[in-house]
Amino acid sequence: MKKLFFGTITLIFIGVLAFFFYPQLYFSTGFGQKMMMKVMGEQTATFEFKSSSKDSLYMNGVIYANTLDDLKEVLDQNPEVKTLVMEEVPGSIDDHINLLASREIRKRNINTFIPRGGMVASGGTDMFLAGTKRNADSTAEIGVHSWSDGEKEGIEYPREDEVHKMYLEYYKEMEIPTEFYWYTLEAAAADSIHNMTQEEIQKYKILNK
Repeated sequence: MKKLFFGTITLIFIGVLAFFFYPQLYFSTGFGQKMMMKVMGEQTATFEFKSSSKDSLYMNGVIYANTLDDLKEVLDQNPEVKTLVMEEVPGSIDDHINLLASREIRKRNINTFIPRGGMVASGGTDMFLAGTKRNADSTAEIGVHSWSDGEKEGIEYPREDEVHKMYLEYYKEMEIPTEFYWYTLEAAAADSIHNMTQEEIQKYKILNK
């Protein structure tokens, strides 16, 4: 019992040290990101069915390190899913995972839908664009803004800089106009959000119902 106690204390001590001296290791894991979101009062992305029918999968929360694995698991177990209903997906804390998960949605020919009162923003908007068919209730909000790497915002990098490449390639795959990417960088700063107008939604082909 004493060995177990001291072993537990040692693990806690190591965890605290890692948190303070190597926070990037902690926050790059699904567990660490989930704890961080909880402290901030945010929810990491979850998937659920709301009826016996498995054709509509409901999503809520911030996209994080485990989202790709979580999504693949639920889709592998329920291949009849036709639509991802994005009720409230305010963004992503892992852009790399977000784009991989989004490509998984497109690969499986799944549609995306934002219901009445629903919202997507930032990385959530990127994931919404992965839908083979994309539709949204007239009350839904679709938010965009510039990304930030902690030092600069996307708009501060020259257009020819390599940092833009992964986003531009993604939008091209999703058949979204390249101009949409540059528009998002100018629409709002990283610490703000711009909800797209109906005219902007139409201009950039966000919906293709």
